[in-house]
Amino acid sequence: MPVLSNVSLLMPNSTIVFSSQNAYTSIELYYTIIILLSVFLLSSMFLDGRTKPFEKLFAAIMAFLFAVSNAIASFSLALITIISAGSLQSVINNTTLQQQSLIPTIIMQNSYAWQIISWVLVVLCFVNIINCILVLIDYSRIKGVTKGAI
Repeated sequence: MPVLSNVSLLMPNSTIVFSSQNAYTSIELYYTIIILLSVFLLSSMFLDGRTKPFEKLFAAIMAFLFAVSNAIASFSLALITIISAGSLQSVINNTTLQQQSLIPTIIMQNSYAWQIISWVLVVLCFVNIINCILVLIDYSRIKGVTKGAI
């Protein structure tokens, strides 16, 4: 994790900020979660419940997990850039210290509408799990699966 800092034991107002590369990596991971969510959600919708009920249930559970992680990540998603504010010079014990001052700036942040959409998607994925369980129960009833049968 790349970190830019002007931490010094000699200065009491030290700060640590994350670089813009770290925010960009988070955006890439967020997009990966959305792609995996859509893959599992589409596969859970289009798999046939009569021939592959367990695969349909597995895809629905994975879609639900990715939907929850998407909704949680949508609260803190932001693009951050770092602007140089100049340098600080201080003289301590006849030694001149020069440090670069950095200002983190948020250039994009999620809206409330996207967070609401993410949580609605979580609810819909949960309903999809219930639907897959009902399809599995119907499958076991139609096929006559009994306890202990392999």
